[in-house]
Amino acid sequence: MKAKFVVIFVLAWVFWLAAGCQNRLGRPSAGRVMLPPEVAGVWKAFDSPWKIVLAPDGTVSSAVIPLGEVEIKPNKTTKVKMKDGSYSTYKAGDCIVEYMPDTRELFVSVEMKDIHIRYLDNVIDGNSIDVLTGQISKDGNTWQADWMSFPNYTAHTPEYPNFKLAVDPNEGVETPLIFEKVTKDE
Repeated sequence: MKAKFVVIFVLAWVFWLAAGCQNRLGRPSAGRVMLPPEVAGVWKAFDSPWKIVLAPDGTVSSAVIPLGEVEIKPNKTTKVKMKDGSYSTYKAGDCIVEYMPDTRELFVSVEMKDIHIRYLDNVIDGNSIDVLTGQISKDGNTWQADWMSFPNYTAHTPEYPNFKLAVDPNEGVETPLIFEKVTKDE
């Protein structure tokens, strides 16, 4: 049931963006709940590169995403120098945060509008949406989230010139993650 809710929410969000209704100034939408101190801050996943920094105003300040373990910022482009001297770019889109205080449910969506990874003779191009949703513990120290990823990548390698990886929103797989509230230095 939760997976169906997430898929419906993601599809509604995509249609809302396509209609041009997103807030272009990056300000929280009217009526957005300010995040309480136990929710705002830095969340780091166990056994995963995910690290999400939530501002008290209910926005994502930054996130470390698994693909490349790169820190991104909403609606900004991050350029990364690779070991071979080439550069890769990660253009983030909107990052949506919703929090329901009554149930302590936290929803975070991270949109990557354009990813271009180059290393030696290998290139990955594409975009993705990652959705993390789950409940914050009563003590505010952990967040048990289900992660659903919807990548749309094309890899160009000498062996596979046009290998496509795309996940249908109706067939997404939930991966459970446990996040811990940490200080920025951790």
